[in-house]
Amino acid sequence: MSQTGVERTLGILLAKIEGIEKAIALADSQRATVHRRLDDVVENVSELSAELAAMKSDVKDSKAITDEVKQWKQRGIGALFVSGIAGTAIGGTAMAFVLYWWEAIMRALRSA
Repeated sequence: MSQTGVERTLGILLAKIEGIEKAIALADSQRATVHRRLDDVVENVSELSAELAAMKSDVKDSKAITDEVKQWKQRGIGALFVSGIAGTAIGGTAMAFVLYWWEAIMRALRSA
């Protein structure tokens, strides 16, 4: 090979090496971008985890209150049922009394 051919081959090899170096530098830059984005995602996930833990606490408190209100409602319905039964019994007793003594009441009213 002549001196010119060797220099030409070395120039080609040097250009290829420079291209490889540029590609590696670009890959490093892209890799750094990916890592930065991944760090951002990790930070966001940790923030969401903290918010979720706070929400779970709030939901737990809300559930306790909701359960208590449900108990109040059930007790209220039970009280209304008992009141209805008692009212019916009192009304029935009053009607039975009036019907049983109706003639005596009417005689007393007529004689007065």
